[in-house]
Amino acid sequence: MSFSQLYLESGQDLERCQRGIVYLDESDKIRKSGGNVSISRDVSGEGVQHALLKIVEGNVINVPKEPGRKNPRGDFLQIDTSNILFICGGAFAGLERIINRRMDAASIGFGAQMKKSLDDLEVQGKYFDNAIPKDLVQYGMIPEFVGRFPVIVSTKGLDVKNLVDILTVPKNSLLKQYKFLFAMNDVDFHVTKEGLEEIAKTAFARGSGARGLRSITENVLMETMFVVPSIPNVHTVYLDEYAVRGERKPILLKDEMTIEKYEALVKERGEHPEDVDSAVRVHVPANIEEETDELSEDVA
Repeated sequence: MSFSQLYLESGQDLERCQRGIVYLDESDKIRKSGGNVSISRDVSGEGVQHALLKIVEGNVINVPKEPGRKNPRGDFLQIDTSNILFICGGAFAGLERIINRRMDAASIGFGAQMKKSLDDLEVQGKYFDNAIPKDLVQYGMIPEFVGRFPVIVSTKGLDVKNLVDILTVPKNSLLKQYKFLFAMNDVDFHVTKEGLEEIAKTAFARGSGARGLRSITENVLMETMFVVPSIPNVHTVYLDEYAVRGERKPILLKDEMTIEKYEALVKERGEHPEDVDSAVRVHVPANIEEETDELSEDVA
């Protein structure tokens, strides 16, 4: 936890720094490994939780002015954490099972609870909404640490629409990154709405979330990025849902073939137009594939 960074981000204003917000990510990784409090040398996250107690509850701590390597002779700041808002977040994988055991105890009869699929994101979200401090303690957080956070809030899992927004909306979104990479060879990059949705659906089905978007897109465009610089007159890489699903390679538009013309021909001739002038599919020459295989064998 770098309070020096917080101090710099506040414009080196100590009063402003002491009213800042600190987000502790991956908080679920500091849970204690066993069910009982350790009385010997701690090898789990329990010691980290104990170390955070004083900071979180409000205390004056000494922080070096300059972040980086510790300098015992350097200047230190005294920061009061009493008015700093601390937010802990994490995936807390497995917490839904603890809540399920508490809420849906085994029973029989007409009022019995039916077994629910805990792999369903919607079901998980409903369980997380009902989390109480006792569940977090059973998960592995110490009661003193949980007690420092009076509000427990759960968030919903990302759906397909959220994943499409992540692909396109942010300043450095994945789509904009690939547009920039292709633009280095004076080539435009176009993804259809259906193609974006197919990438998002694939990531959603795999359960990899936003982190899985890059690997999916990279696998689809790997050969294209390799081949495009060597093909003359290509001005656009066209990616649709069929290419994302692996039914065919991305389309390279050449010469005077525009996106509008190509889409009109696709609509006229069907889903897979075989003979469209100035529109070719990505193809890696066999000799290049053989050289790549030989290189892989040499590395192995």
